[in-house]
Amino acid sequence: MYITMMKTLLRSLFNTGGKLCDAANSLTAEKTNQNLKRLFKVRRRNESVVKAAKTLLVHGMTPNKVALLRRLDSEFVAELAKTWNPKFRRVTHTSQWTTKRTVREYFDSGAMLEKICIDLQLPLYSVVLFLERDGITFQEMQARWPDHNDPLVVAYHEIVSRKQTTPQRRSPRLHY
Repeated sequence: MYITMMKTLLRSLFNTGGKLCDAANSLTAEKTNQNLKRLFKVRRRNESVVKAAKTLLVHGMTPNKVALLRRLDSEFVAELAKTWNPKFRRVTHTSQWTTKRTVREYFDSGAMLEKICIDLQLPLYSVVLFLERDGITFQEMQARWPDHNDPLVVAYHEIVSRKQTTPQRRSPRLHY
C-alpha cells in the first residue's frame, strides 16, 4: 500500500505535461554550454595543448579533427591554421647531405623535377644545384624540366639572374 501511494504521489508531482522536463533539460544544456566554454578557454591558454595542435596541423590534419582530438574550440583551431606562419611549417629540418641523397633517389626513381620540389619543399634552383653537384648534367635534367610558364621555372630564372649579377666570393687565402 505504501508503494502504490508513493507511485501515485510521484506521478502527480512529475506529470506536468512535459514542461518541467523541458525546463530541466534547458538548464542542463545551458550549464554544459558554459562548462564547455570554460574548458575551451582554459585549454586554449595551455601552451602544450596549442603546441600539439600546431604539430598536428603541420602533419596535415584538418582543423576540425585537431579541434576534436585536442579538445579545443574549432574556431580557434581554424584561426590558428590560417594565421600561423606557413613558412615555418616544416616537420623537421634535414641536413644538406640527407636532402642531397633524397633528391638523387627521387631523380633516379624517375620523378619529375616539379614533384621533387613540391615533396621536399625546395626551390627548383636548390634541386638543380644538388643534382649538378652529384654529377647529373643539365641535359639529363631537361627531359624532366617543368613547363616554362611554371612558377618554379620563373623563380629559378630569377635566382639565376640574381646569382650572376652578384660577384662570387673568393675563398680566403691561407698564406701570403
